[in-house]
Amino acid sequence: MERAIATAVSSGNGSNEKRRERLSREVPGVQLREHRFSPSKLAALVEVGVELGLDARALLEGTGLTPETVADPFTLTSSMQFLDAARNAVRLYPKPDLGVRVGRRMHVSGYGMYGYALLCSETLRRAFDTAVKYHQLANPMLDIRWVERDDALVWIFPERGEILLPDLDVPLYDFLIDLQFTVHVILTKDIMGSWCVPARASFMRAEPPHAAALAEALECPLAFDQPQNLLSYPASWLSRSPRLANSITAAQVSRHCAHQLEQLRWQAGITRRVYQELTRTPGQFPDIEQIAECLCMTSRTLRRKLEAEGTSYSELFTSVRKALAIDYLTTTSLGVEDIAQTLGFSDSVGFRHAFKRWTGKTPSEVRRSGALGTYDAIGAL
Repeated sequence: MERAIATAVSSGNGSNEKRRERLSREVPGVQLREHRFSPSKLAALVEVGVELGLDARALLEGTGLTPETVADPFTLTSSMQFLDAARNAVRLYPKPDLGVRVGRRMHVSGYGMYGYALLCSETLRRAFDTAVKYHQLANPMLDIRWVERDDALVWIFPERGEILLPDLDVPLYDFLIDLQFTVHVILTKDIMGSWCVPARASFMRAEPPHAAALAEALECPLAFDQPQNLLSYPASWLSRSPRLANSITAAQVSRHCAHQLEQLRWQAGITRRVYQELTRTPGQFPDIEQIAECLCMTSRTLRRKLEAEGTSYSELFTSVRKALAIDYLTTTSLGVEDIAQTLGFSDSVGFRHAFKRWTGKTPSEVRRSGALGTYDAIGAL
């Protein structure tokens, strides 16, 4: 039985290494709390909020940041800090146009080497491919992708149920979508010139009170109550060159971005290191004392370090078991009893209750659907 479980766990969509890499994108807190990004996006949010009469410290409540640290160009911030500040801003500001306002403040120069790589790309197609390839350098929030459909190139943005972010209510989701659309348009114009505006923007939600502000920012016709969130450009523009295109510099900067991306993968915070220990051996979950010993520190120090990154051993352990349960249900043939055993539950009843509490669904419902959309993907903004 144990050998059969190990074989099934090691199969599925690939090796344990691939599974661990996939789960690192799905476990809340593993990437969201890592301090590795420029404060430029947070600074734009705070600037706009202050101009609207909001208190900067109230905007940053719960982030562990101050207006002074956000203004420091050498401060490293996390995705969770931006998300917490955005949640504060949406709560404090009574109008729905905040995402548009913040998006209009963002420019390609605020994205460091990532932005420079976009500017000197040989073609618009290459710029868009580069944007997706190195998106993890841009303080990721939403998953994005682009496709060619007939005579259009179409950016596709996720619906709320596809996004793995904690406490993502409708107002915060709408803020992120408006921000994403606006940033895309602003950056594309920065790269190509003011002429390069979308042909059409489609939104899943009903027409909002600030539709006019959206139309002014996006400079294109808008459609609401649509099946997907889409931003379309003419496909014929893909071969056009950015204003600062330079093939030699583009290759140099692309290599630098690749190096930065690799560094991010290896320079993990304590949260990622604990996560790696929890996922190192399928079916074996070391307790906090064992992990602390592996990391050459006391369990008290480890708890303190995790708390500083906004998480705890128990939260990470629960998140890992939840993500693994979903992964096993959707990519292997393991039975519920075997999954329960692999995840350290004493019986399948306890596992079923825990899974229902985690996801709002039963294991059978998830297996029948083949996926659990709420926990599928986390991408970039």
